[in-house]
Amino acid sequence: MSFTSDIKEELTAKPPAEHRRAYLAGFIRAAGSLTIAGGRFGFEFSTESAGAAKCAAKLFRAEFSCEIGEGEKRADALNKKDRLFFSCSGERAAQILSALGVLTKEGVRFGAGEMIDGAEDKRAFLRGAFVGAGSITVPKRHGEGSSTGYHLGFAFSNAELAGDVEKALNSLGFHAKIAARRGSFGPYLKSAEEIKDFLAFVGAPRAVLKITEIMIEKEVMASANRQKNCDLANVTKQVDAAEKSIAAIDALIARGELDKLKAPLRETALARREYAEDTLQELADRLGITKSCLNHRLRKLTELEKGGK
Repeated sequence: MSFTSDIKEELTAKPPAEHRRAYLAGFIRAAGSLTIAGGRFGFEFSTESAGAAKCAAKLFRAEFSCEIGEGEKRADALNKKDRLFFSCSGERAAQILSALGVLTKEGVRFGAGEMIDGAEDKRAFLRGAFVGAGSITVPKRHGEGSSTGYHLGFAFSNAELAGDVEKALNSLGFHAKIAARRGSFGPYLKSAEEIKDFLAFVGAPRAVLKITEIMIEKEVMASANRQKNCDLANVTKQVDAAEKSIAAIDALIARGELDKLKAPLRETALARREYAEDTLQELADRLGITKSCLNHRLRKLTELEKGGK
């Protein structure tokens, strides 16, 4: 089961006891569509999540005394998954659509409208909209996830609805934007912290813990990689410095100048050549001097080599 599926199962395991209409308004706009039969409006919706379907059925029953049945399972050729389809028609359907702000005196409204006046209505509406048409991807982990990082998005077929969801998110302190592609309008969040805050806001604490774990794991790995790169850079730097010192010493030997050096410099030069793989600290310990003193002697050898050219 994907991370998104886990979240939707968590969000629908316990149908909301309050603001049920706001939840259904968000869900039906995200997962549903209008139908017309015999001159009367109706609606249908589909979902891959059995939990989402069960939750919606309970809420329609509790809020409107409306039974929507068990749903019809159909294959989705595009996504290669089975989906559950539900429908409601007739006078009762029109009453429900009016109560959910879809049918108004002015006509059909696909946007959120008055269904998201307050913070709690926004919470319920966004929860329903996410269950209906939301998804989350996280960085790759144990062979699963996305290579592009964190992303929470909605996929709506209506620009008005996408705009209302974007405004609702931004009014709550998020920084949502909309991506439009191929007839789909998708409000989205890219910040891991904001995605975590959204999950907490709509009531998915287990998902919050999971994404926090992923964030910590990613930071630990990034920190380890930074340390590894730093260590590698230091080793490379040390190797380069050792090679330059040895090259200078070899040049002094070739010119017959090594024996003319004072004993400390001559001892250092011979030790540097013999123990080429030693780090500066290891070589300093071997010679019984400080690392600072060793650096001074090696610089002196390099200067003498350059001065003799």
